Amino acid sequence: MRELLSAALLAALAVTNAAAADWTQFLGSNPAFPTQLAENGLAVDASGYVAVQTYNRLAWSGKIEFVHEYTLAADGNIPWIWGLVGRGASEEMLPQGVAQQDGRRLVWLTRTDNPWSIRDELSLLSPNSSQPSLWLAEPRNDGRVTNVVSGGNDGAFALRLLDGGAGFEVIAFDGSYSRWRAALQPCAAGFEPRNLEMDYAPATAWSGHPVLSVAGSCSDGITPAQVFVQRFDAGHGLQGAPEWIAAAAHNDLARLAFSPAHELVAIYDTPWPHKEVHRIGAPGSSYLPPDFLHGVDQVVALAAGGDSLAIVGKNVAGDYAVASLTPFAPVPMARTLTGLAGFAGDGWTIAAGRDGKLLAMRVEPGASTSLLRLVGLDAYGLLEWTQTIDDVVSGSQPQAVPAQDADGGFVVAVDKLAATGTLGVHVQRVGSSP
Repeated sequence: MRELLSAALLAALAVTNAAAADWTQFLGSNPAFPTQLAENGLAVDASGYVAVQTYNRLAWSGKIEFVHEYTLAADGNIPWIWGLVGRGASEEMLPQGVAQQDGRRLVWLTRTDNPWSIRDELSLLSPNSSQPSLWLAEPRNDGRVTNVVSGGNDGAFALRLLDGGAGFEVIAFDGSYSRWRAALQPCAAGFEPRNLEMDYAPATAWSGHPVLSVAGSCSDGITPAQVFVQRFDAGHGLQGAPEWIAAAAHNDLARLAFSPAHELVAIYDTPWPHKEVHRIGAPGSSYLPPDFLHGVDQVVALAAGGDSLAIVGKNVAGDYAVASLTPFAPVPMARTLTGLAGFAGDGWTIAAGRDGKLLAMRVEPGASTSLLRLVGLDAYGLLEWTQTIDDVVSGSQPQAVPAQDADGGFVVAVDKLAATGTLGVHVQRVGSSP
């Protein structure tokens, strides 16, 4: 049975976290230019810079006319003017998201010059800039970009899923031309690789050079999905031998993701109460044997935190439970998030941070607008703090990323209506250490 928190305790906890490092910023201009958060439009790097991609869908056209690229500093201030991209002659323009590493931001848009001509456009921005330029254009005539990653000073990388079961293509670039390309088909001919993920790892004592990794799964629809990792020298595109996880005949792939330590983690459902966890270590590291995960009945998500990968799931009672994986350590027993017991209902999104801490968030309906409820949980799943963001637009999809500096916490962004009637993007850092 859930442990219910008293109303008095909840009231005492329902205050804004007063940590010194926390801040709030509102991105919006005026009611004639409603500003909304792009999908995958929030990123942060170790330098503390926050990238926020927004767009203006204007009433007179019903289309996205402008995309904004904002930079926020570690203290929440806007250190330089934001970038602006217009629709121009394109019939449609759609922001796809941002990635950031070492202050170098990767911007991704999709454009339609006409209904029969669609292309992905990518731009890598230097530090101290938000204005995209030197676009790399990739037509969608034989595939489409599905993932992007910034490698900082090592450039940017895009992953394209090729049509007709032809595999995937990796593109490395700095400007409007590719530095190298590599197309591979790891699966049987005609079968599309699925669950594709991409990871950039800087040079380490193990690898000796920066490594780009692509992971995914292959299945013919009859046998269990087999998971692969393909490594590339990030500088020159040289390929290593693919690494495989061979699933047992009775197991089904539930989720896969790269951890912040560049391990590939694959979770399998089994006929038994436990899950099976397979890991392929970071480039150049040693073999990691399979392990078991207990306390999770259904895997909901894999959330990369500041220093670990959280396996987010629900137990047999329907309560949220999390197991945080750290490099080379055994898989721990999933801990139930008892800190959510005092909040009735479901619909939580869980983000992972540093030191095992978690952020749970969900949009809750109000009289005219909604509110975003934020709940900070410690490494044991216990309640640390809670607060709300009011006047959130109904249907908004909030985003949260873990801060990467020593203060920890999270950066949250959501569409919000200001008192002036302006629709903008509310960005807030929460849960930081003083």
